[in-house]
Amino acid sequence: MKNVKKTIALVAVIMGVSTVSLAQNGLSVRAGGNFPVGTFAQGKITDLALNSLKSELGGAATGFNVGVKYQLGLLGDLSAFASADLFYNGLKSDIKEAMQVDGADVVVPAYMNIPVMVGANYTILDIIGTTLWAEAGIGVNFRNITSSTFAAAVGSLVSGSTESDYDLSTSFAWQVGVGVSVSSKVSLGLHYYGFGAADVRGEQTASGNLGGLIGGATKPIDFTLGKLNPSMVVIRLGYHF
Repeated sequence: MKNVKKTIALVAVIMGVSTVSLAQNGLSVRAGGNFPVGTFAQGKITDLALNSLKSELGGAATGFNVGVKYQLGLLGDLSAFASADLFYNGLKSDIKEAMQVDGADVVVPAYMNIPVMVGANYTILDIIGTTLWAEAGIGVNFRNITSSTFAAAVGSLVSGSTESDYDLSTSFAWQVGVGVSVSSKVSLGLHYYGFGAADVRGEQTASGNLGGLIGGATKPIDFTLGKLNPSMVVIRLGYHF
């Protein structure tokens, strides 16, 4: 939970500052769906321990995104932009179902990626207020994996639980996209995002008891797994002020 709070605070700061400072000056808001591809979309129950995500194969499901963007005209049909977005993806439903053990309390991890980018946008065609455009951007991605928990009891005497908390990571991010805008107010874009590879790090805590005689939590154990490399196709609508 601690990383979720940090992530929410980070999103609030980035988007809040962007909205206040850039309003009335080429600001747009946008939202849509994101569709994981490559190793980020691959994975099955055998690739996931109940509390330790096997990185490299994310098993990510279709998710959503929201964000803000500021665009500034430079020369002719060329513009510069700065953007901040939040992408959310849970695990695929079949993986979540397979991880639910009878009598156990299981909280599965989910992914949040927050890319902050700058780039260039070029108007390819403009016909009576309808424009066709293409863009590309680079920046830094802040990746968070939400905590996972597994708690189970055997009869009334034996119980135990483990919780994994994942560290916030940063990596190089990029995107390319094309889209269409109507009346300079509404846009529809198709994008490809690469969020960059970064190790999966965190700490795991275990606790349990035996008939109420032996119990308590163990000291957290740090872990480092392989590299998770999220990438996805994004479709989103934008409204331009």
